[in-house]
Order: sequence, then structure tokens, then C-alpha cells
Amino acid sequence: MTHQTAKPSTFDAYLETGGDTVAEQQEQHRERQQILDCFPYPVMLELSFPELDYANRWCWQHFGPSHGECFQKHSLYPMCAADFPHCHIGSWSSRWFVKTDYDFGFNEWYFSNASERELFLQFVPDINWGENFPI
Repeated sequence: MTHQTAKPSTFDAYLETGGDTVAEQQEQHRERQQILDCFPYPVMLELSFPELDYANRWCWQHFGPSHGECFQKHSLYPMCAADFPHCHIGSWSSRWFVKTDYDFGFNEWYFSNASERELFLQFVPDINWGENFPI
């Protein structure tokens, strides 16, 4: 077993961190709604950067590439080998919201169908820092 700090959260819990002005929160709601229009099944977690990368790798393995701009070249557990700016078309997406501590924060995953969301929710208790961080 490796480090495990991920915990379920909500968009409202993220907003309660108090880092944004009212105008910024309204913009966050607007941007989030645009994503939800395409990927209506969200899951918000508080977690570490290694857990984020670990969870994203799992999603790539089970659902294919993440939709949108590819940030895999920065991942601790990369799935895409391309080292140039590019995008993918996929059935899921993810968005980092805010850093709450050193290498910790809120991230939300978005799925285009309920079955993928449910499969991800089953995986949530297994999210950890991965093999790069043995105890």
C-alpha cells in the first residue's frame, strides 16, 4: 500500500475554501456549467497531485484519452507520449480547481455517461500516490 489521501468532496466545498471573489465564483460556475453540458456526470475529490495523476492514468486505461488539451507530458504516470501541444477527443474530462496546500487541492472529473462515473466512483477508494511513492 502506498500513501492515500484522496477524499470525496463537492463543488460547494471547493467554493467554501474562500479563495475566490464573488465574481470569480460566478465565472467558476459558468465555466463548470459549460463542461457539464457535455459531460454531465461529475465527481469532485480533494487529493494530492500524485493521486490526480494516478487517477487520470486509471481513466485513460479504462475510458481512453481525456477530452481536451493534453497535459500528460507533466504527469507522474503519463499515458500519452506526445511532447508537443495537442488535444484528444474522449468521453471524460478533468479540471483542477485550486491548490489548498503544498501538492494538494480540488479536482473534478466529468463523464459523458453514468456508467463511467459509477465505475470511477468504485475506483475512488483505491486512489493512492501510486508506485512512484512506496512506503
